[in-house]
Amino acid sequence: MSIRYIYPRNDTFYYQRKIPKDLIERYNGVRTVKLNLKTQDLTIISKKVHELNRHYESTWDSMRNNSSITPSTIRESAIKLLNQYGLKPLPASNPEINIEHFYDLIVESKRYKIADGDDDVYRNISPQEYLTPVEAEAYKLLLAAPKLLLSEALDIYLNGHQKKNNSTFRTYTERVWKKLIEVLGDVVFESVTRANANEFVENLLANGNKTTTVQRVLSTIKAVFNVVIIEMELGKPNPFLKLRIAGLGTDSVRRNPFSDAELKLLSQACIEADDDMRWLLALQMDLGSRLGEIAGLALDDLKLDAETPHVVIKPHSWRSLKTLSSERNVPLVGMSMWAANRIVAHATRGQIYAFPRYNDGKSTRATAASGALNSWIKSQNVQTTTHGFRHAMRDRLRNVGAPLDIQDAVGGWGKKSTGEKYGHGYGLKTVKRWLSKVVF
Repeated sequence: MSIRYIYPRNDTFYYQRKIPKDLIERYNGVRTVKLNLKTQDLTIISKKVHELNRHYESTWDSMRNNSSITPSTIRESAIKLLNQYGLKPLPASNPEINIEHFYDLIVESKRYKIADGDDDVYRNISPQEYLTPVEAEAYKLLLAAPKLLLSEALDIYLNGHQKKNNSTFRTYTERVWKKLIEVLGDVVFESVTRANANEFVENLLANGNKTTTVQRVLSTIKAVFNVVIIEMELGKPNPFLKLRIAGLGTDSVRRNPFSDAELKLLSQACIEADDDMRWLLALQMDLGSRLGEIAGLALDDLKLDAETPHVVIKPHSWRSLKTLSSERNVPLVGMSMWAANRIVAHATRGQIYAFPRYNDGKSTRATAASGALNSWIKSQNVQTTTHGFRHAMRDRLRNVGAPLDIQDAVGGWGKKSTGEKYGHGYGLKTVKRWLSKVVF
C-alpha cells in the first residue's frame, strides 16, 4: 500500500504536507503541517490522511477566496503574543500603559523603520506590509473585537450541553462540525449563509451519504447554530433551518427484523458459547433494547431477587439514554433471564458493570460491542444486525396482540398521546405476561 504525505518514526507514522507557496506568509513563515497519526495501522492511516487532505485543501481554497481568513494557528499565536504584554483581545479592557508598550515596541518601531523618514509612507502604509502575520493579527485584535470563527463556535455549544462529558456525543458532534469546516472553511460564524448551508448539503450528497444520514448531520449543525445565535445574541436567522434534502428517505435501506427461525438458531448458539458476549446478545434479544442500553448496564441493574425479576434501564455517568422515555424497567424472560443469571453467577467481588469488557468508567464502547456481535451473527449465516432485535420484538409483540402502550413500555419508544403521560404505566407483572407470550 502506498500512501502520500506520511513517513514512519519510532513506533508511529506522521502526516506531513507542504503549505502552498502563496499561503506561507499567512502561516507566519511555517512551510509544512506535521501531525502525529498515533498508529501503525495502514487502514486507519489511509482514512486519517484522506480526512486531513480534504481538511487542508478546503481550508486553502477558502483562504485563497477570502483574504480575511487566517489559519487558527495564527490567531492562537497572536493571542499568546498579546498575553506576553499583559493584553487580551477586545472586548476585554486593557491597561493603557500595556497597550502603549505593545504599540511602541511592536508597531511603531517597525513603522518608523520601513518609512525611513518618508512622512507619506509613514501615514499611508498598511500594518500588513511591515508586521508579521502574527503581529498584524495581534494588532487587529487590539483595535476591534475578534469575529467568532466556526472552529470557536462549537465550544460555546458543547460547554453548556448536558452531554458535554459523554465521549460518544462529543466525538460525533466534533466530527460533524469538522466536516462543516472542511466544506466551508474556518469562516466567521455570522458570515454563514443559506447558500453555504445548501452547498454543504450538496457536498454531503455528492460524497455518497444517504439522505437520512444528511438529515441527521443537519440536525446536529442546526442545534449548534441555534445555541450560538442565542448565547451570542446575534441578530441573524439560522441558515440551517428547514433545509430541503432532495429524495429524502428514498435511498434508505430497510432493516429486516430477525425471523423466528433465526432467533431460535441464535438462542441455541448463545447457550452453547456461554460467554459474556453471548450473554449481552441474549439480553438484547428478549428485551428488545438498544445495544448501548444493554452494554452499559451496571451489575446492580439486574434485579433477579425482585418479585418480578427485571432489568432497570436508566442513565449512568458512563452511558446516557437516547430519550427520556428510554428509562424503564423490563421483565426478564426467556433468553434475557438466562443471560442475567449467567452474568450474576460469574460476577467477581466488587464488579460494577454487567459487561466490564465494554466499560471503563468514562464511557460504554457500544460501537465495539456492535461490531463484534454483528460479525458473530454473520458467522452463524444470519444477515441481520443487532438492531434487528428491536424490530423483531416489535413484531413479536404485535403478533400476540399486545397493546401499543405495552409495546412502547418494553422498547422505550416515545409516548404518543397526552393521556399516556399520566400515571406510572403498566406494572411489571402485566408487562411480563405479554413478554412471556413471545418467548420461544
